[in-house]
Amino acid sequence: MSESGKSILRFDKVTFAYNEGKHVIIEDASFSVRENTKITIMGQNGAGKSTLFKLILDELKPRMGKINRDGGASVAISRQVIPRDQMTMTVLEYFATAFEEKDYQLEMKANKILTEVNLEWADLSKALHTYSGGQQARLLLAHALIQEPDILLLDEPTNNLDAAGIGDLITFLLSYEKTVIVISHDADFLNMFTDGVLYLNKDRKMVEQYRWDYYDVVDQIQAAIDKEKKQNARMEKKITDAKEKINFFSNKWGKMRKIAKKMKAEIEEAEDNTVEVRKDDKTIAPFSIDFENYVWPIVTIDSLSLMGKERKPQKVKFNLVVKKKQRYLLEGPNGIGKTTLLKRLVDDPSDTGATLAQEIRVGYYSQDFNALDMDMVVRDALHEVSNEVTDQEVYRAASRFLLTGELLKQPIYTLSEGQKWLLCYARFVIQKPHLLILDEPTNHINFRHLPVIAQGLNAYEWAIIMVSHDEHFLSQLDKIERIDLGRLVGR
Repeated sequence: MSESGKSILRFDKVTFAYNEGKHVIIEDASFSVRENTKITIMGQNGAGKSTLFKLILDELKPRMGKINRDGGASVAISRQVIPRDQMTMTVLEYFATAFEEKDYQLEMKANKILTEVNLEWADLSKALHTYSGGQQARLLLAHALIQEPDILLLDEPTNNLDAAGIGDLITFLLSYEKTVIVISHDADFLNMFTDGVLYLNKDRKMVEQYRWDYYDVVDQIQAAIDKEKKQNARMEKKITDAKEKINFFSNKWGKMRKIAKKMKAEIEEAEDNTVEVRKDDKTIAPFSIDFENYVWPIVTIDSLSLMGKERKPQKVKFNLVVKKKQRYLLEGPNGIGKTTLLKRLVDDPSDTGATLAQEIRVGYYSQDFNALDMDMVVRDALHEVSNEVTDQEVYRAASRFLLTGELLKQPIYTLSEGQKWLLCYARFVIQKPHLLILDEPTNHINFRHLPVIAQGLNAYEWAIIMVSHDEHFLSQLDKIERIDLGRLVGR
């Protein structure tokens, strides 16, 4: 998408649809990506960003049109999460899945690539599930880079990374001399390196191409929307004026009727010139999470198990009593055990040195969606969290989070990552929990939703324990008390 350099990827009148052609994602899409550029894919949740990646990877085939990679350019992807069925693999076994044939130099390549992603200390014989979410994000990138692709696809690469990790990733991308195509909802991250944008217009089923940096493109899209609205306003006024003249002249004789006929022609022309105004990313509706009264301590903690300096478990004394209206942010470097701590609070609080009151309900957002049964139908997943909720209340909560009636009939695994995120928050509204445990609650989220989420959490009257590296989001939350876990173990 830059002025210089040859095209490395080209879509030529590509159409793709699911459900035997009934659910069209893109139609007659034509665009090209030049080599050595850094491109962002934008679009609403469910617009088809992940589908576009699958088409580039040749995992999906277009119904019409052609996709060309110059000289058979190779492609590799750094996915959002490591597949669950691979979590028991060792690091070396995971890297081996990047190649169709056995690579006898794999161990040497693995050590080299781990150094590039600042995981040089990682043990190749250690299982993937023993690494933290941020460390797994680096392993995902390493898995793609070890393939030495001509085109590198990054799907939400900042998810679970701490500030140091995001800084390392930006530094890497700025110096990386190959083509990169990124899906991300982190606007500040994207603006650091983007050369251009492919915008998936969900309503028109189009892929629109823009140049320049991310924020400039956002302004271009908004300007196009404003222009379309003004054009329609002019056409609507022209139609209204013509109709008024027709009503006046149609009751006259002779030349007056000819004028009325001419006015009808002007109306038809104005209607032809009326354009369908594109819909910018829809924002979720304001929401509230209701609660029932409870006056006792919700969580009592007297000790924590964390990873110390030598990356060995270390139990430390820590006294904390969490009550209504209290909110805590757990901070610390990737790998210290934040996600593990939150999971234990949900699954086995006593294992963490914590006690949860038996009467309370806990709403849990896990960064890998482990709290969701992927085979469950979306509607059933909403009913699951409350025995009292009606179908009407389920549909009302779902609509607030842009989950349509059609999506409610589908199994969860068919949803995009962003739609799974929306489902989790819809479940909170129905569940009415006393405690929210949130592990990276802005992962997969469109940045336009962030102020609405912050508003909903600020209005929430009960307790919150959370982990988040999204400082922009955290700046919008009221009365968050930070707990530095690193300080407790000298990290």
